[in-house]
Amino acid sequence: MASLRKALDKALAHYEKKEYVEAERGADAMVEAFPDFPRGQFLKAVILEETGRGKEAEKYYQKSGPLFPLLLRLALQLRDIDPARALGYFEKVSAMDDGNNQIWFNWGLVYEKLGRREDARKCYQKIAVQREIVSRLLSPLGFFIIMVAGAIAMLKRNDMILASLVITSAVVCFFWLKRDGGQTLAMIRKKSKYQ
Repeated sequence: MASLRKALDKALAHYEKKEYVEAERGADAMVEAFPDFPRGQFLKAVILEETGRGKEAEKYYQKSGPLFPLLLRLALQLRDIDPARALGYFEKVSAMDDGNNQIWFNWGLVYEKLGRREDARKCYQKIAVQREIVSRLLSPLGFFIIMVAGAIAMLKRNDMILASLVITSAVVCFFWLKRDGGQTLAMIRKKSKYQ
């Protein structure tokens, strides 16, 4: 498994630098040695497509499993290192799930980085803020409040073991709220800024 990880990392490093010959060589080696490894198939397909061999890429895309998470992951990976290349992948994943706020937010960040403010505005305006507030702020906050109230009730009954489990869950929920809430607030700020 270590050799697979090493091979993937090496091929990805070449791919990120647009060293397609070396990247394809690495992808070919992975596909040959580990034909059931979907990320190897996916990397081969991406390289083929980016080098103008889209028809050939289809065979590898079909073997790579569900494309949406792989394409989204690639778009996010390229967002900071090669924004121009990331655009095409955000376009693909938005066609697969046009209601995904993460796509619109990150795609808007890419357009902003490239100085394309009008395109960024269009992306940010597609974010459904209400859904983000409910799913990333109110839901975790509700769970957090319920867990804290439950822990207090258990502590009053001297049920220390169960109370410690609930407190631990509440701490995890707090970090969930902090992470997701922060991103929701960033989405709201971007959408407001680009009215």
